[in-house]
Amino acid sequence: MESYNNHQKTPKRKWTPVKRFRLTIAVLALLMLAIFFKILYVMVVEGDRWREIGSRLNPPELVVVNPIRGSIYDERERLVAVTAPYYRLFFDFKAPAFTEIPRDSMRMMLDSLATVISEKYAQSAHPVKKSDLLRQWQQGINKRSRYWPVYRYNVSYLEMEEMSEHFPLAPHKRGNRTVPSPFKRFINKQEQSSRMNPFGSLAMRTIGRVYGEKEEGLSKARNGLELAYDSLLRGKTGQAIRTYNGGKRNLNTIEEPVRGADVYATINMDVQSIVEEVLRRRLIDVDAGSGTCVLMEVQTGKILAISNLGRQSEGVYAETMNYALQDMSEPGSTFKTASLLVALNDGTITPESLVERGNGLWKVGGRTVRDHNANRGESVITASRALETSSNVGIAKIIYKYYSDNPDDYVQKIRNMGFGLDLKLEIQGYEKARVRKRSDNPNRWYGTTLAWMSYGYETQIPPIYTLAFYNAIANNGKYMRPYFVNRVVDAKGNTIVEHKPTVLIDSIANPQAIRDIQEMLYNVVWKGTGKPVQSNVVSVSGKTGTAQLAGGGGKGYHAGATRYQVSFVGYFPSEKPKYTCIAVVREPNPSRAYPGGGNVTGPIVRDIAERLVALESPRTLDSLGQRHHPLPHQISRGSSEALKQTLRQQHIPYVEESSAKDSKWVNVSRQDREVKLSAMPVYKETLMPNVVGMSPRDATLILLRRGLRPHIIGYGNVKQQEPSAGNPIKPGMTVKIRLDYSDESQIKNDKNT
Repeated sequence: MESYNNHQKTPKRKWTPVKRFRLTIAVLALLMLAIFFKILYVMVVEGDRWREIGSRLNPPELVVVNPIRGSIYDERERLVAVTAPYYRLFFDFKAPAFTEIPRDSMRMMLDSLATVISEKYAQSAHPVKKSDLLRQWQQGINKRSRYWPVYRYNVSYLEMEEMSEHFPLAPHKRGNRTVPSPFKRFINKQEQSSRMNPFGSLAMRTIGRVYGEKEEGLSKARNGLELAYDSLLRGKTGQAIRTYNGGKRNLNTIEEPVRGADVYATINMDVQSIVEEVLRRRLIDVDAGSGTCVLMEVQTGKILAISNLGRQSEGVYAETMNYALQDMSEPGSTFKTASLLVALNDGTITPESLVERGNGLWKVGGRTVRDHNANRGESVITASRALETSSNVGIAKIIYKYYSDNPDDYVQKIRNMGFGLDLKLEIQGYEKARVRKRSDNPNRWYGTTLAWMSYGYETQIPPIYTLAFYNAIANNGKYMRPYFVNRVVDAKGNTIVEHKPTVLIDSIANPQAIRDIQEMLYNVVWKGTGKPVQSNVVSVSGKTGTAQLAGGGGKGYHAGATRYQVSFVGYFPSEKPKYTCIAVVREPNPSRAYPGGGNVTGPIVRDIAERLVALESPRTLDSLGQRHHPLPHQISRGSSEALKQTLRQQHIPYVEESSAKDSKWVNVSRQDREVKLSAMPVYKETLMPNVVGMSPRDATLILLRRGLRPHIIGYGNVKQQEPSAGNPIKPGMTVKIRLDYSDESQIKNDKNT
């Protein structure tokens, strides 16, 4: 009974779980309905207003992150092309940090910023007046631009850091707190890059150049090795999300860019400097239109140096066209060696075979073949003597006698010696040799064609092909592919491209024919037209060449004044060839020098051979005599460690003053038959160092370390600098460096340290 009564007293529950669930569902439905109507109201009624507001905001955006372009190194792994980072600065005149500051305060701060920038770049290559800056900035303010240039030129990292230490860019105190400059919140920086060449213009046409502007975040090459390996050098772009929070742009990288690969070239910049200096001096001496010189390693085919100089004005030459690879002119008498080697290899002649030269004039196909010494000299000569004296008649008669019935057989054999190959050179734009057959176009094969072809006309052959052919002779018949790059290494250090010596033809002729032609080329220098190449230091074998250039516009060889192209190609030392070298000079001034290959270009190869051999072999120092000094014509002062290492490697004797032993930078002077090293004055960090007499590489290095910007003008070593040594400097200041090939050692402008 009691239990029943207790049960009757239990209150009835009003909110069951089912009721609570139904209530929750109802509330959520009402809430969703309210949200739906609100969204509908915003879209329909307030849509235009919010779309206008949204257009003024900065939503996150996907941006490209630029990679750093890979570097190019020479054979000794020294930088010859490197990318240096720079920045471009821009105002955001709609940023809150700009709009919230009172107008008078902002005007004062902009005035101070204009003062800092105008003073900073007062002595640079791009000075700017304070008034001009303020006027330009006001234009951006009036346009409410979000991307207005602070300074219209590149700014280095050191320059930004130096300027950030001054008002209004420097942080300032506000009570006990250090507050960053508001400029940090509305000046944005965009990273740029600039390609630098520490060795100046040396081999510039072969190394190549890069366009200043990027294409879709990637650098773009113009020519040379830069263009040949552009796809590897340029790297791979990354990605980042750019946001705009609190008046400041932020960049969050989501995919890192991949740095470009590095290219290691075969060119040796020490040798390149010698080759270019010798060629330039000779071009100036003979007042030539242009010149080419290429040095190749016999056993490997490596191109150690290549110089292509064209006249810019009187006495001024610069790298223009890559003549060595692209010049499609007729080679002239250097081609006679190939013609004679065909006959020797076929066994139709021997070096002692006789040929009727007569008076040096021979009519064939209605025209006359003429020797340079017509009506003079021997009437009957040997085949060897025909090459020694560069007899057009002698060579033409030999080839005409044995191949006139089947000229295509002769041409095919010429092609088989390398002139029919595609060398597949790394540098784009190279031309292939063209030696045509009668069957290629019978209508253009005349009675004179074979005779003229035999001594270097009726063909178009770039100098690199002639060089490779003579290199095969020096290499006992083995034809090596010329190449410019040893390897390419990616950002992780993996070798992704590797070039090794490649034999294209096992032997261009039989061993006896090769030995015969080697002896003939030796006699050309010691008994024939190559006598100006003779040296008491090193024996050189080779062949002279002279060709008359056709007039422009298809006017032939007899239009206007006669123009010549002269050349010498050979190898050294004759007894054990290590290098093959070709020098070609176009349009030498006849009033300066007789336009002959031996006379004009022979001394180029001779001087290069002497300087290289003298550097490599100390026993040759005593044999140079008075005509040529045993030491290099020009030794640049600079890094003590690097210079002493080079002198030791090249067996050049030197002495050090006591002060030079602990000095990082040394002066160089020549006395008798040794080099003397003395310590360079040490300048304070706030003063301009003295770089006169240095190589462009060392000068660039020492200036960059002080935050200065070198501006290189000319070729050679540093002849003059502006501002001069000892003057006060500021980071970012531009220093004009004028180069010249001068033997003078200029260390007179050192001021007090």
